[in-house]
Amino acid sequence: MTGTSRERLYTQKKGYGFSPALERTRQPFRARNMLTLLGLFTFTGGVFAYSMLAVKQDDFSDVPLPSTLPGVHDVTNEHKKKQ
Repeated sequence: MTGTSRERLYTQKKGYGFSPALERTRQPFRARNMLTLLGLFTFTGGVFAYSMLAVKQDDFSDVPLPSTLPGVHDVTNEHKKKQ
């Protein structure tokens, strides 16, 4: 059997969708694949939630901010003065 004839056993004639043979072949792995998917979503969700909570805890109130940056003029004060 060559690769193309073996492939015909598992695909539809029109080339899309799963044949009943392919459905039966994949069935034993369905539960394990769903558990793996759930584990990956849980891990990525946990990393995302942890990083969001860690960022929210940062307090930058003790960092002094310069009143003006060199080479940058404050457009908001100019706009307020015109009104």
